[in-house]
Amino acid sequence: MRHALRFGGVAALPLTSTGLSGSRTLSTQELEAARQARSAGTLDALESWKPIMGEQFDFRIVQMHLTDKCNLRCSYCYEDHAERSSRVMSLATAQEIAARHLTEEGAHERVEFDFIGGEPLMAWDRIVAVIEYVHHHKWPKKHTFSFSTNGTLFTDEIKHWLDHHSCVAFSFSIDGTRAAHNLNRCDSYDRVIQHLPWAVERCKRLKIEPRVKMTIGPDTVSMIADGIAELHEMGFEKVDANVPYENIWGDRLEDCLAAFAKQLDTLVEYYLQRPKLEPARLIHLPIEKMIEMKKDEHYPRWCGSGYPMICYDVEGHPLPCHRFVGISTGQSYEGPLSFAPKTWDEVRQGPPALCVECPFVAACPSCMALNWLENGDVDRRTNWHCGFILLQFKASAKFKILNLSREIAAAPATAEGKEMVSSLQPQLDHALYVHELLS
Repeated sequence: MRHALRFGGVAALPLTSTGLSGSRTLSTQELEAARQARSAGTLDALESWKPIMGEQFDFRIVQMHLTDKCNLRCSYCYEDHAERSSRVMSLATAQEIAARHLTEEGAHERVEFDFIGGEPLMAWDRIVAVIEYVHHHKWPKKHTFSFSTNGTLFTDEIKHWLDHHSCVAFSFSIDGTRAAHNLNRCDSYDRVIQHLPWAVERCKRLKIEPRVKMTIGPDTVSMIADGIAELHEMGFEKVDANVPYENIWGDRLEDCLAAFAKQLDTLVEYYLQRPKLEPARLIHLPIEKMIEMKKDEHYPRWCGSGYPMICYDVEGHPLPCHRFVGISTGQSYEGPLSFAPKTWDEVRQGPPALCVECPFVAACPSCMALNWLENGDVDRRTNWHCGFILLQFKASAKFKILNLSREIAAAPATAEGKEMVSSLQPQLDHALYVHELLS
């Protein structure tokens, strides 16, 4: 049975009743403890909060889609809209792109080159050549390099080169436990894990943050908490776990939402018991961005597609970001490379959209490329993942309430302690408001 939350009389968010009913609401005792910690009348203080919109960036992200080729076929991969080319971006093209952005005008001080695919390690020689080209010249912009990998193709030669180039960071795609990863990613778990001791040790030695991305699918939603815990135990201080934006759930949506809610409750307890760990975004969405978002002139966007990001496909054609590449859309994108901000009124003048009236829209993850592909407009959001995101908002509020209540209760009765409590109480009020809205 499908329901919709209503805000101001507008049916805004389609939900599945199973999902929210499966999420544990804070007990009367927990809520009362939180309310005692909050200052009287501080909900009025929310009026002075303002989300961060239209930030000015001091960096530019330049993505090079070096190759379509990949040695895996993951169950949820979005690069399945067109036949994969066997080509690799030419070195001349890659060098010209690097030189262009290291000398371009702009306020940004740093260029972050991100090598992507396909699987970028299938174009390893090109990565090395581009980096060495950059290093052999002087440029007015600072620069860094990174790539994301499925982790199966590291060789001793690649490891040796990376050990001597601290300017390069990389991120693994590991979907949690062995069972979950193998279900999603072609039984590749053991081929990836064998490289982790080296990778984690390299990060510690070179003082680079180890990075990992975990994607959740219908077959693995019940394994989320165990997977995140295992990745932390492997040495990843931060786990970037997410639900895909695409409609991959089919007729399993309600069961997946119920399982997802239980996993989020488990994660809340897990991170409360381990305060030194950075919580996964699943229970740590930026709910503070909700505050006064409707008073901001511009409609909110989640990512940096178009700015500060730009992507080049194998042929060297510029695109707003990697999700506009042909194998991700099945189309040849001919639109603008950046997107002028839209006002709330401009968005409302378009076709009716549920997200416009949603109080969570400013803090809600969204893919501008998928919005364009499915709805013809980067600001007309898809909503297949709404139920999952709302459960994340509720879990994020719950985690913040319990965590802040503990911090406030432990604050010393000193001037410094009172100042700390005063700074935390508006955040607690906001979290209580979000929790009550979704309970």
